[in-house]
Amino acid sequence: MTAQKTMISKEEFATPTLGSRLKSMLKLDFYRLFHTPLFYIMLGVAAIIPAMVLSMSGAETMGPDGVMQKGIELTNTWQIVESLGGSAVAENPLDFAGFANINMLFIFAGLLMAIFIAHDYSSGFVKNIFTVHSKKTDYVVSKTAIGIFSGAGMIITYVIGAVAAGLLTGKAFDVEIGGLILCLLSKMFLMGIFCSLFVGIAVFFRNKLWMTIVFTFLFGMMLYPVGSVATLASTVVTMLIALIAGVAGAVIIGAGSSLILRKRDLA
Repeated sequence: MTAQKTMISKEEFATPTLGSRLKSMLKLDFYRLFHTPLFYIMLGVAAIIPAMVLSMSGAETMGPDGVMQKGIELTNTWQIVESLGGSAVAENPLDFAGFANINMLFIFAGLLMAIFIAHDYSSGFVKNIFTVHSKKTDYVVSKTAIGIFSGAGMIITYVIGAVAAGLLTGKAFDVEIGGLILCLLSKMFLMGIFCSLFVGIAVFFRNKLWMTIVFTFLFGMMLYPVGSVATLASTVVTMLIALIAGVAGAVIIGAGSSLILRKRDLA
């Protein structure tokens, strides 16, 4: 009986393993995510954007030279996801309909991460996390994981919204289904690069939410063309490249974020 009590005591006070710490952190973060209204607001916004884009299609906008010019005319619903050859933004950088395609969701995922992490610091909850639930590397991995999950969820609701908007506006739905699916999967995989970068920005600025948001937008816009690597003509090779890039980006940038956490105070 005494031996059994001793064995239980050792198990209770044993040092948590890497897997158990990360599992605990992921469980905590996903619980918080599913109980955060902002997550569902972001999903809703992602579904509404396609209707906004289609309504702005062909509208006149102010060009770089100050002259009014007709915006990009979208004739196919799937153009609000991506074109065959990539983003049409270059034709008119100020054209809303040509710019606000599905790649905006990379930045939206970053904003969600910014608010999540800033709240951890401003509330002091981050100290409890590192004391009870996880180490700093686990924190980075978990936040990146929920960022990718949230981004993938937004992509799905965006597509649902696109289908609804296309039906309401009478747009065509001509597309090669395989290319569309591979395009969407590729964009989900590329979330690894964006979300890991946004987590790094957030842990650097900690509770300074406004600074995190500014730099999230700045770096998000700089990397915006990366999302257009995945087009409606995507192939299995495109998807594999996106997967490798997403994983490599998450690992490399995540290591940098972990280093930032180790070098800086939690306050």
